[in-house]
Amino acid sequence: MLTKEIPVAKGLPLIGSLVFLSADSQKHEQFFLNNYQKLGPLFKVRVLGQELIIFAGPEANMFVTQHGTRYLTSREAYLNIAQEFGETSVIVLDGAAHRRSRKVVDQFLNSTAIAQFVKPMIKTTLEYIKDWQIDQRIELFHMLPKIIFNQFTSVLLSQTSLTDDFYNDVYTCITTVLKVNFQQKSKSALRQSAYLKAKNRVIVFIQKLVEERRKTEQLRDSSDVVDFLLSVKADDGQPLTEEEIFSCVLIILSAGLDTVATTSVFLIYEILKHPEIYEQVMAEVSAVFDNRIPDLEDIKKMKVLRGAAMETLRIHPMVFMTPRYVQHPFDYQDYRVESGQIMYFALGVSHFLPELFPNPYTFDVGRYTPPRQEHKQPGAFAPFFVGSHMCAGAKLGEVQLMLTAATILYTIQPELDSPNYTIKKVLYTEKRSALTGKNNFYVRSKRKALI
Repeated sequence: MLTKEIPVAKGLPLIGSLVFLSADSQKHEQFFLNNYQKLGPLFKVRVLGQELIIFAGPEANMFVTQHGTRYLTSREAYLNIAQEFGETSVIVLDGAAHRRSRKVVDQFLNSTAIAQFVKPMIKTTLEYIKDWQIDQRIELFHMLPKIIFNQFTSVLLSQTSLTDDFYNDVYTCITTVLKVNFQQKSKSALRQSAYLKAKNRVIVFIQKLVEERRKTEQLRDSSDVVDFLLSVKADDGQPLTEEEIFSCVLIILSAGLDTVATTSVFLIYEILKHPEIYEQVMAEVSAVFDNRIPDLEDIKKMKVLRGAAMETLRIHPMVFMTPRYVQHPFDYQDYRVESGQIMYFALGVSHFLPELFPNPYTFDVGRYTPPRQEHKQPGAFAPFFVGSHMCAGAKLGEVQLMLTAATILYTIQPELDSPNYTIKKVLYTEKRSALTGKNNFYVRSKRKALI
């Protein structure tokens, strides 16, 4: 018989553990790590009169992998996204509907498709940075989201002339919804004029794009993801609905704006902060870029760069914690978790456990190659979530992270604007909904290579 009460993290009287609401990344991570080590993987946190259940560490990651589809759902945890953009987004779907959607998405994000994306994405990056000058001071937290946005829209949607204004519309639209969903903003933000106008422009853009493509699909010499979505059949043999096509295009527009982009900044930062790693990465990158634009196989052979990318994903996890709805009650060890509540999965705790990653705060690119392969321990590494709702773009995200950093490093050979600069991480800012830097990150271009 299960009689044990789920332990509660210590907090102040009445207000509880306000660190749960803090944007300070270090305090946030340390709070959950400490309580995991003291209380175990399952514990409660009291915050302003609410009692929240936390499931942390590799045990949580393995539970989601093995049992998530049986007990957990996503829609209730991402209700604002469903309400604003419809019920067909892969983020909010569960069960058979989710499997149907993932099969479609996985087709245009599979290994064959990714291989075709690599060179065009590098060319898009080169086109974007071609006007950067030697000794120019460049702020990467501002630039990288635009580069990633251009990679997705030009290569997957064949949209090569989108304006900064439209980028701002997409960013405003997606960030506002996420901030409301994660309680960083009041729900009133969804009624503000700036958001509503941006949302309308994004919706109209997608509708016009799909409508025009229907008219011209027989006349095009090459196809992209929009063409694929218009021609593919789902499991039932039927074409995708208008709502499903809309959701897929919206995912492409918004993909990576706060994830791949910011992680690319952290990757470049870590490489520049570690001179010995910088030398090895530059040797790998130059060996290919000196002769040609790399393809997927070239990128895969950049072992030190890959180790640096993986280590960046570990030390700077974009999704340290994520919510899920408990649809059915379940037992874990001696505890009972009741249904009908939001539960928080602290995925990133495992990234900082010394028993999984020795010296976890040391940036060590050798963790991911034989014989160590520390990330392959059960539940140890979860930068893209785990289970059936693991990010559909995880494979592309890793490749995109590497090719973006490689292109920038080779082309301008950046150096830190201030040698002693340190990024101060925050979980969100007024403008951003995910992990980022509290302070700007400037580099200087040392050269302008022609490729």
